[in-house]
Amino acid sequence: MYGICNLSIIPVRKNSTSKSELVSQLIYGELFEVIEKKEKWFYIESIDDKYCGWINYSQFKEISKQDFKKVKKTESKLLNNISSEIETENGNMSITIGSKVSSAFILNHKLKQEEYSKNSIIENSLKFLNSPYLWGGRTPYGIDCSGFSQQIYKLNGFQLPRDANQQALQGKEVKLEKAKPGDLAFFGEKKITHVGIIIDSNKIVHAFGCVRIDYLNEKGIINSTSKKITHYLKKIKTY
Repeated sequence: MYGICNLSIIPVRKNSTSKSELVSQLIYGELFEVIEKKEKWFYIESIDDKYCGWINYSQFKEISKQDFKKVKKTESKLLNNISSEIETENGNMSITIGSKVSSAFILNHKLKQEEYSKNSIIENSLKFLNSPYLWGGRTPYGIDCSGFSQQIYKLNGFQLPRDANQQALQGKEVKLEKAKPGDLAFFGEKKITHVGIIIDSNKIVHAFGCVRIDYLNEKGIINSTSKKITHYLKKIKTY
């Protein structure tokens, strides 16, 4: 069984209950496959990043295998503005940056004043400044550190896995002095627990409390307010 996110956002949860931890989100137009059904819940796998979790039946839109293949073969176009509106049969619906607007045709939806461009990683990342931190979030209205890096890279044509430790397995490792704007820096003590996007040799944008700009050196992230290290640098990857 196949489905598509026909809403602005669909929460993906760790377990089959609305009180369960939010582990990710499906964004408008993203495809998924149903692995298991349990009462009013569907255990799904996202087609883009292979991330799995539970979604509620009330937020489920099934599509045929034929339509699934049509959407999958369509050249991907993502909304590059912070928000826009989709025209649906039931009125307009707000969607957020990173929405897969190229999927709208299968839902008989139409994007109002479509704008799509390939901006740089840094330009797109700064559009998220001050977005609140939300574990499992993937939008400017709530996002976690790896959701932030995943969405920014996706806007620029590169698909990253969902979690920071998974993202760190891709790309080529470089030293800080060789890092370029847009490279990813990974942090943690025993294991990788945080990721941010390098702006230049001594600044980084990342989701910590909110999406913010802090200082970066060979030890880690130095909070621009407290002047203390909040995250210890483990590695830097270029893609």
